[in-house]
Amino acid sequence: MRFIFYFAFITFTLLCIIIAVSNNSLVNFSLEPFPVNIVIPKFWLVFVGIFIGLLGGWIVSIYSSISQAKRRRLTDKKIKELEKKIKSSSPPNIDL
Repeated sequence: MRFIFYFAFITFTLLCIIIAVSNNSLVNFSLEPFPVNIVIPKFWLVFVGIFIGLLGGWIVSIYSSISQAKRRRLTDKKIKELEKKIKSSSPPNIDL
């Protein structure tokens, strides 16, 4: 598992370096309704896009794990209630 992590990390790092070197030209970044005009390297836009995607994926992952934990907690609570109900009920009288 550690090998896979290191392989993915090195691959991602090399990809980022290649993108940074190949997209070194300057571009104008402006937010249209606002009077903001910034001149930045093109690879910054790429990295910001990657960062926003990673942040969005992280938020979705956290939200889904919270909802799974809530569902698991409610299921465990219901199981315990049903086990108590089974233990408290008397066995049926069966006459042969």
